[in-house]
Amino acid sequence: MSENSSIKDTLYSKINAIGQETIHKLLLEKKYSELFELTYTKALQSVNTKIGEIEKMGILAESFTHYLFTEMLIPSQRKISYENIELDMIIPNLVELKKKSDNSILIFFVKSSNNNIIKQRIQTVKKIQKTDKNIWVISKDEINISQKVYKIEKESFSRFLDDIQNFTELKNMNKLNIFKSKV
Repeated sequence: MSENSSIKDTLYSKINAIGQETIHKLLLEKKYSELFELTYTKALQSVNTKIGEIEKMGILAESFTHYLFTEMLIPSQRKISYENIELDMIIPNLVELKKKSDNSILIFFVKSSNNNIIKQRIQTVKKIQKTDKNIWVISKDEINISQKVYKIEKESFSRFLDDIQNFTELKNMNKLNIFKSKV
């Protein structure tokens, strides 16, 4: 089993233990910090893997974000390649990014402690998304860069979810503005 699979399996085990009804209730009430504690934090404590802490946290944050975006009906594409550049996540999709990049957010999940690697990755992503404010970085640690940085901790991650909802509403991407299923 790959490290990514092990992390994802642990996350979904915690999600299943909490239950869809509780998760949807927390999402509807915008209790993102509580949801983060119940799922991400508990999954992180349970993950048994040989990879480093920063990589583990980045992979888990990416999987958790993908799950939440699906539940919140936030349009996104994950793990795609464009112009030979691997992208972690795009809001809403590659078509919109190509058409009008100001209407798109590129999300980069940090999985390395090497600042040179992080900065190089951002420079590569900037070839596609030239607007710094539309490159969002999710990291274990604070990083001094010109792009938006959200730390992998409950308050910052909650702001990230609020900001992404505001962005999708502002750009009229959340047409129904409901969650996948009702509580």
